[in-house]
Amino acid sequence: MSDTPPGVPAVNLLTLLNDLRLSPPRVIQSPPTQPRRASVALIIRLRPAEELVFEGNEPDGYRGAVIPSSEFGLGYTLDDFFRLPWVNHPHTVPEILFIRRAPTTSPSSNGSSSTSHHRWASHIAFPGGRQEPDDQSAYFTALRETWEEIGIDLAEKEFLHVGRLDEREVTTSLGKRLLMILSPFVFLQTSPFSPTPELQASEVSSIHWIPLSLLAPPFSPDNWSQIEIDIGTRLSPRNQFVRWCLRNLIGKMQFGCVLLPDEPENIAEGFDPNFEFEEPLEGGSGSWTNAVDGKRVLRLWGLTLGMTLDLLAHYPNVTPPHLVAPRSRANSKPPSPTTPEYVNTPRTPVTVTSSFEDQWEAARKALEKANQGSPSENGAALHSNGTREGSSGAGLMRSGDLGTKVDVKGKTGKRRRGVGPGMTAVFPRFSYPDVNFWIWVFGRRYRQVVKGWESSVRGPDRASDRRVNWSGQALATFYSAVRQALLVTIIIRALLTGGGLAGIAWLLLKKLGNAQGREL
Repeated sequence: MSDTPPGVPAVNLLTLLNDLRLSPPRVIQSPPTQPRRASVALIIRLRPAEELVFEGNEPDGYRGAVIPSSEFGLGYTLDDFFRLPWVNHPHTVPEILFIRRAPTTSPSSNGSSSTSHHRWASHIAFPGGRQEPDDQSAYFTALRETWEEIGIDLAEKEFLHVGRLDEREVTTSLGKRLLMILSPFVFLQTSPFSPTPELQASEVSSIHWIPLSLLAPPFSPDNWSQIEIDIGTRLSPRNQFVRWCLRNLIGKMQFGCVLLPDEPENIAEGFDPNFEFEEPLEGGSGSWTNAVDGKRVLRLWGLTLGMTLDLLAHYPNVTPPHLVAPRSRANSKPPSPTTPEYVNTPRTPVTVTSSFEDQWEAARKALEKANQGSPSENGAALHSNGTREGSSGAGLMRSGDLGTKVDVKGKTGKRRRGVGPGMTAVFPRFSYPDVNFWIWVFGRRYRQVVKGWESSVRGPDRASDRRVNWSGQALATFYSAVRQALLVTIIIRALLTGGGLAGIAWLLLKKLGNAQGREL
């Protein structure tokens, strides 16, 4: 990609990976009512600088310096790999792999089309899938699904398992029903050459390697957009009249998304990269023509965006005051982490309870303990993305989800790593302002949970904070407020509509009565 910005330095990537190994991930215990689980693989590679030449890949007649095969990095440990000269070259670009899942209708080479009926059609995602009964563990599921979908064996010596992110609860029906527990695993490719993938055309249409520098917030407003979801199809998937009523009563859900270049490195057999995806795609990403420059772009949003931001939050000092940079201060430069800490052993995961089992009891206890502590530990500052003000920040910041304002002037604290703007990036807003207002009205418990979440990453590291499923509690309380807000909105609009129709009918009857009186 000719216009690719400078890559995140390798030392910064090593900081991220070592901090990931240092942070014990939260592993959510499946509730008895829903044992279904799934795993995904976040695969990172370092694309060598174009000017570097490796042994066995010399151009014809080349007589310059060649990197020997012994320094490729195959089978190296994490620290040894990041000591290699080609890895630390200033033009080497760290990238992360995304897949575009097959569209609902996939074009074939002979002009016909085949239909694929899976929920995540056309989404930009990480390779992965559901855990099968024969899978030995969630880690094994990530390996198996990656091999089945894109033909890459993460158990080979070219790859190193470097850690895992906090597990997430995947829900439906506005957070009322649990679909599955999702386990994200992070892998590093310790080789300058990526293996040739073999895409399962029924599941994956293309592979995209995206520079990490394009994914580090704050995002330029030109690279940030939104996806609108018709909530009527979620609440009433079959009745078209009910869907039409809901669409007009409560509007649409709006999810933030990052715009990425649609430049696939590998394409599934029979897939046309110029395929025109249906618009609007219900929850899908597909390809979208950017109104700014007319180029085709991908839209990264939802859980995949949240996990991406969770990964990048492991940079020590990456907690930007805004998820999206103001236009006057838009900056595409990558962050500058501090000197890395070298950690050789990953921390043991911490098991937490699903929010669908404990009904926020763990979070309630943690909040009570936090309220009994020192005031300095409880003054969490919420940003537009649900993140905390850094130690040098001051002033008023707005929570983009519920519009709350918290005065953080003069308050300082030490932020522990691994928590960043991915916390609430998956939460939607609504196209009607009054719906967002009612979400704020009913969102008191959500704000308490987010405040407790923020407080848990400041001050002393408390075991009670680590054992709380903060992301699950935030998701559950937010969508609880959403459901109450939608109910109130529908009732108010129904009453107003009924009152308006009754008033119109009364006026018509009155006019008709007056007309009949004059005739008599």
